[in-house]
This record gives sequence, structure tokens and C-alpha cells, in this order.
Amino acid sequence: MDERIVRTCCFECHTKCGVLAHVRDGRLVKVEGDPDHPISKGVMCSKGLAATQILYHRDRLNYPLKRTRPKGDADPGWQRISWDEALDTIASKLLDIKSKYGAECVSFGQGTGRGTNQWYFRISSTFGSPNRANPSEQCLYPSITSSRMTAGKMLWWDLVDVENARCVVIWGSNRVWTEAGQTARLMSNIVDKGAKLIVIDPRFEHPLAHKADHWLPVRPGADGALALAWLNVILEEGLYDRRFVEKWTNAPYLVWVDENRLVTARDLAPDGDPKRFVVWDPLQQQAVPVDSGSEEAAPALFGSHEIAGRECRTVFQLLQELTANYSPAEAEKITWVPAQTIRDAARTYASHSPGSAIDMMQGVEGQHTNNTQTVRALEILLAITGNIDVEGGHYSARFWEEMEGGHLAGVMPREQAAKRLGRDQYRLAQAPSTVWWQAMITGEPYPIKAYVVVAGNPLSWAANSKEVRQALMSLEFLSVMDYFIGPTGQLADIVLPAAHWTERDFIADEFCRQWYFAQPRAVEPGFERWSDLKFYLELGKRIAPEGWPWKNVEEVLDYQLAPYGMKWEQLKAQHSMELEVPRYKKYEKEGFRTPSGKVEIYSHTLRSVGKEPLPAYVEPAISPISTPELAREYPLVLATGRRIPVYYHSSLRNVPWLRQLAPEPEVELNAQTARDLGIAAGAWVWIETPTGKIRMKAKPTNGIHPRVVSATHGWWQGCPELGLPGYPDDMSNANVLTDNKHCDPVTSGPGVRSQLCKIYKVEEPA
Repeated sequence: MDERIVRTCCFECHTKCGVLAHVRDGRLVKVEGDPDHPISKGVMCSKGLAATQILYHRDRLNYPLKRTRPKGDADPGWQRISWDEALDTIASKLLDIKSKYGAECVSFGQGTGRGTNQWYFRISSTFGSPNRANPSEQCLYPSITSSRMTAGKMLWWDLVDVENARCVVIWGSNRVWTEAGQTARLMSNIVDKGAKLIVIDPRFEHPLAHKADHWLPVRPGADGALALAWLNVILEEGLYDRRFVEKWTNAPYLVWVDENRLVTARDLAPDGDPKRFVVWDPLQQQAVPVDSGSEEAAPALFGSHEIAGRECRTVFQLLQELTANYSPAEAEKITWVPAQTIRDAARTYASHSPGSAIDMMQGVEGQHTNNTQTVRALEILLAITGNIDVEGGHYSARFWEEMEGGHLAGVMPREQAAKRLGRDQYRLAQAPSTVWWQAMITGEPYPIKAYVVVAGNPLSWAANSKEVRQALMSLEFLSVMDYFIGPTGQLADIVLPAAHWTERDFIADEFCRQWYFAQPRAVEPGFERWSDLKFYLELGKRIAPEGWPWKNVEEVLDYQLAPYGMKWEQLKAQHSMELEVPRYKKYEKEGFRTPSGKVEIYSHTLRSVGKEPLPAYVEPAISPISTPELAREYPLVLATGRRIPVYYHSSLRNVPWLRQLAPEPEVELNAQTARDLGIAAGAWVWIETPTGKIRMKAKPTNGIHPRVVSATHGWWQGCPELGLPGYPDDMSNANVLTDNKHCDPVTSGPGVRSQLCKIYKVEEPA
């Protein structure tokens, strides 16, 4: 009997927890957490622990298949084909479309992904298509874009000195469920060490709410007003870090009141530098270019001043005036959070700074129509309280910049990049996904003819599923690669079998902070399953050979590791490599990569594209306040996308170990609201919005506002082993409910967590 243990990493989600895979006679028999992994330290969640059930599931996709019947037929008539036939067919279709219409008429896509973001970017870039149809407008990229505009770097949870934090704010995030292998352990350590904990979430059933010093059940979509209320308290009570604000933010910079534009040295003198900004020198009592005032005095932070008969004010003065409209008392009316709770939480956060961290995720950063300014307000909170690049705060690491740079992702010719759909309106970020769906349906402004998807199911991640289905049916060609054939795969011309994470060699890099981890395969790939990377490589050789010069996956991994003087076999032998030890206060040598070289409270970048440069609050496009007439018919605020800890988005509901823990689609609503509507626990109910309606089971709870409901997402698979059904025809698909015609004006996020709805009982037939 051959028995061995393979040290690897779990790729069931982004977290990449360390795993010891037990293999007997070439078969995986058990997985357990790796206690020597520097981040997860032996912790694994149920998704990772169910590896054997996923790997050997009877419904796994094992061979390339092609459709033999028209789209729309209940039975696609799948026919087994070889990988060569599949790849040659895909390549021929893509190259034919490129020659007839242009590379931009092909879209590449994925879902949340299996860690292959950089290679997915590369296949698109080297082929020449700027159109990547993926859920990035509602997942991470809004915060990435807003962070870069504000601080020139990313400020988020994975770059936090968690072990030394004195206060942690969980804002629209639930990583204890979504990234349990890392975050559950870290949060336990934080609480045990006596750090303060603040949870901002509409649901008290958030796993950390009952442990928090403060729980703020904010109305979905009103987070920006809450952030401004915190800023109001901090500014009014002088709880900010004055030295950091004066030296490392653009708070002292002067702004022309009549133009809402930063004053520059050119405004002071004809030969002045138009890229050099201006502050008020309190000793000389005059405006001077930055770093040219009196050495004895810091520039003025507050005030209104006159230059040549024109009024100007400091950025900090404008921020104070903005936040004055959002006192805790005023914010209570908007957020539904009591004023005293707002005030107490803001004081706790500020009084433990520096050393306070804010964890923000999809609940606040990517799935509202106002997320850009909300994220900016949160990042300004971090900055003015001195929580950037400090012990216990947020720091920066270079990995993300490398992953998205030319080394791995490839560089697209500028003329092709300029053809990106929606670029005119969304200059700083990806356009909303409806732009691609409409291009598929209408051919405007040019057609998307083909769509190549890996680890993606847009019928379950994209808002307005009716439109998505129409778009996919309109395509000339669709290929999908995944573990199982899902709703999107059912519409494909070719489906491809993806290897499980225990069957593939890869480098665990995403969400690993400053680490690279080896993720060697524990067993040989079953049947004819391929890794995502192998697929990209072999397709790349056919459609863009100059960008894919490698013979095999090992050579690709060697290329990724080359800047560090290492090869795949070396990393596999030592398991991990720390790319960079976090350093505090790097900005003292490097500054911030923004136009001013500082954290930009007033965003020069946003102003340059005609958007509001301060973090002004705007109501969600659909809400009780912005659409009161609609609210009369749909009186409840609906947040979709509530996570279920045993699943990863729309996957794994066919895995018995996991399905028995969360067997049915549920919608949470307040217990009193349920009684008023005559709805009992476990009863099937209709959830209806102006976009559509679905069925779920009611879960009454006292831990949610009477006017807020929360629905899970991703329901389609059945589980025959447990006698549990699937949910065909979108009967419980939360994205049927969501609107995609109203989006954030900068980062294009849809309002999937702040819709309006009504709920009523499903009347069973007599």
C-alpha cells in the first residue's frame, strides 16, 4: 500500500489555506489543515474539508463535450470530443470572429475564479480583446479603484496588521464565513487579546455581531452616510491625527469655491507649475505653493481665504462643511442606526487609532450604486486617523501590482484597449456587465459574438438574469469550463472539464498577503480534466502564440517565479516564499502614488473626469428615500447575496456533506414583519421586485430591521443523495430580482444589496 501526505493549499475559494492531503494508492482519502502554514495555521472550513466529495462526485464533468442540439432544448445532446477537437474548434471560432469583426468582438470571462486572474487577463490581452465579462464591478475592483484614486494603493483587509490591531471594524464583510481558514482564527485572536470590535451589518446573525462592542445595523446602501457621520464626530471632536493630516494628505490644499478646482501655482503666477498645488501659509497670511511656505508653521488646515478677489477654502474645511450635514442625529434618519450608537462607535474607532483597521467587502464596496464615494469615505477615515502603514493598521504590499502588471497579465495595444465597451462613460473602471449583455443582444455599439468562460456562471452572478439569458442565447459561440455543468454551461456550444485543486499544480498567490505558496497536485487529474492554466496555455498557443511561448504549465510557473530567482520545483520543495516583509511608514520615502503624492481627500482624479471630488453621499438609485413612490408598492429593502458559509457563491450545493448543513434557499425577515404578513417560519414565500420574482423559504428573526430582508443567492443544483431538489428556470435565483440599469457612476456597481421588494405567501394549489 502506497501512502503519502502532500503539503498543498486549498483553492475552493480565494483564501488558499494550507492543507495536508492524505493519499492512499493514488486516491485522495482525507484532507486536514496544515498547522505550519503561516496564515491559516491548521484551520480549514467545510468547503475545503469536503474535497474528497467534490473530487469524486458522480456529476463531475470529465471529458470535453460539444452540443448537438439547438440552444434552448432541455437536452443539449452532449457528445464527447477530444481536447484537440475542442481547442481547435474554440480557436477557429475566435480567430474567424477576430478576422471578420475585430478581437474586441470576443469576450473572455470568469466568475470569482480559482486563482487564475492574471492568466485570464493574459489570454484576453494577448488575443487583443479589451472586453472581460466578469463580476469585478461588484467584487473588489470598486474598492481597488477607489483606493488607488485616494491613496495610490489598495487599503483593505488582506493588507492589515491584524495581529497588532487595537480596534477592528467589520464593515459589510463576513470573512469568518467566506474565508474561515484565515479570518476566523485571526478574529478569535483579536477578541482574545482585548481589541475592540465594531460590526456594521444589517443582520445580527452576522457571526461576530454578538461579540462586538458596537453593532450598527445600517440600512443597506446607506453606509456612505454612516461613514460621513463618523467623520463628523472625528472632526468636531478633534480626534484626527493632525500631523499625518497636515503632512500626508491634501487636506491643507486650497480649492477655488466657484470652480470646485484645486488652486495651482499657475493660478498664483503666469510661470507657475500647473501641477503644483497651493496651501495657505498662516504666518505670511498668503497662498503659497506646497512646500514653499514658512518653516516655522504648518499650512492651515481650515479656513476660507481670498486670492486676487476670489474665495478659496481648504480641502479639510470643505470636508468639515460636507460632514456637518451628517451629524449622528441627521445620519440616524438616513441609516436607521441610533445617533448615540453612531457617536459611540466613531469614538471607539478613533480613540484606538493608530492601530485601528476597517475590513470592507462586497456588502459595502461593490454592490451598491453609490459604492465609490462610500469606499472613499472609509479610506479617508483610515487616513485622517493615521491608520495607514502603521502597526495594527493597513499596510501595502507589492503583490497585487505585480499580478496586474505586464509581467503576468500581458499588455494590450493601446488602440485595442481604447475599444473597451463602456469606456467613454466609465473611464476609471470596468463598465457594468449590462454593457456586454446588450452588445450580445443588440450588436451595439459593436457585437460581442463569442464568450469564453472559465469558472464562471453569469446566470448566477450577474444582475438581471433574464437579460443575461437572452444575451447568452444570442451568441454565435459560447464555451464554458468548470467542475460541473451549470446553468450557463447548459447554454454552451462546448463544455470543458476543469481539474479540482487537488489535481493541479499552481501557485497560491491571491489573498495570501505578501506570500507565494506552492499548490502541487495531490493526485493525478482524473479522466480528461485539465487545470485552468493548462487550458489558457494551450488555447493561447493557438490564438496568440507570441504571448504564450511556454511548452507546459511548469514553464509558465517558472516564468511567474523568475523575478524572485526561483523555479517551480524549488518553491514546491520549500512550500512557501515571503515576497516582502511589511514595512511601516513606507510613504515617508515613497510618498503616495497619487497626483499630489499624498492621500487625496479631494480626489484630483475624480475631478479630472467630471465626478465629485469629495466623498459626497448619494442615496442608492432605488430606495425608500430616492424612489418613495416605488417604495409604496415595494416597502421592504432587499439585500441579496447573503453568504452561506458552506458554499462558494453558486457552487457546491450538490455536495452532501455541505448541503445537509444548509439545505434550502432562505430569506430572512423580521419576526414581527413576518407575523404582520401572516408568514410562518419555513413557509414558501414570493419575493418580488420591479425586475422579477422568485420563491424562497421564510426565516423570521429578531436580528434584522422590520423594513429590511436578506436573501441568499446561487441556488440551482440539487442533491439526489439527500433527496433535495434543484431549482430550475431561475425559480430561486436571487439575480432575477436585481436591477442592472442603475449603477455606480464611477465603478459601475449595481445595487444588488439595496433593492426594494415585497414579500407574500405562496398560495399552494387546492
